[in-house]
Amino acid sequence: MVSIIHIVQRMAPGGIETLVLDLALSNTHTYIISLEGKKDALIADWPNLAALGNRLMAFDKREGLVFSLVYKIFGCLRSLKATAVVMHHIGPLVYGGLASRLAGIKIRVHVEHDGWHYAHPRRRQVGRLLDYLVDPRKVAVSHATAKLVSDALNSDFIEIIPNGVDMKCFKPADRLDARKVFKLPQDACLIGTVGRLVHVKGHDVLIKAMSLLPENIHLVLVGDGVERAALQALGKEYGVSRRLHFLGHCNETQAIYPAFDVFCLPSRAEGFPRTLIEAQACNIPVIATDVGGSKEAVCPQTGLLVAPENAQMLADSLKTLIGQAVFLSPRSFVNSKFSFERSIDAYDQITESSQTS
Repeated sequence: MVSIIHIVQRMAPGGIETLVLDLALSNTHTYIISLEGKKDALIADWPNLAALGNRLMAFDKREGLVFSLVYKIFGCLRSLKATAVVMHHIGPLVYGGLASRLAGIKIRVHVEHDGWHYAHPRRRQVGRLLDYLVDPRKVAVSHATAKLVSDALNSDFIEIIPNGVDMKCFKPADRLDARKVFKLPQDACLIGTVGRLVHVKGHDVLIKAMSLLPENIHLVLVGDGVERAALQALGKEYGVSRRLHFLGHCNETQAIYPAFDVFCLPSRAEGFPRTLIEAQACNIPVIATDVGGSKEAVCPQTGLLVAPENAQMLADSLKTLIGQAVFLSPRSFVNSKFSFERSIDAYDQITESSQTS
């Protein structure tokens, strides 16, 4: 019997966590360990997690190194008779990697979703030590991420597994109906963005760009985070508050994408942005900053890439994309490269067939 454990830092709404949740929901033998948070609180913040039942475990990790957590996870892996452990990012690699080694689990997989955090010398040192001690099979979500992390760890990645999207869930829908559901203006041109409201996502640059765009263009921000108040204040500073719509967290993002005319991701750093392929699966053209694996996720015939931190360039490119007639389908691009079935098959091959020493 295969028993697969995915370990994340904190099971809160985000690209990594959504991928892990989708993988768990597609396979009843898959469990999720969240290092941080309490289970009830995590579910309260993200009701979709309730569908996992006892397949979600949370250890409420405090800040700093907590070596006792290795033994707690070790016991959990033993009790679940785990056959494979998949660790997403370096924190889960610390605890899940050492625990899976102690438990004698042969299938150990380290998935990196971005590589920019290895720019810090201490992170590189820790990463190289863990790579040696845990000896996992290494996966990256994009070629750009694989290059960054393999350089940092002096080690090659074995496989690239891009984040996939459920094409049956994320699909085109009536624009006006979608706007009615979320009480958005019917007659405005809507730029949408989905993601945590944190500095690395670059929402401040997008709000500045809004001040350079015509009055009939509005911005819809889906997601929540520590930067929300600062971003609202920035909107007032640039005189665009009336054209900003903060929707907060949305559990059913597939329902909001069709409301947009254009999707924008102004991030300062990325691994492989799932939101870009979700939007394009709904046939929405996208514009993104050329960071990390974003270039790999943007349909070259319908989307645009811009340099980060440049509000003027972003505004000019948004004008171009908004005024551009789209004859090709970004959905076809996503379906050919990033369907969720491809992701499931790739993870199944690694967790059920792969062997590491």
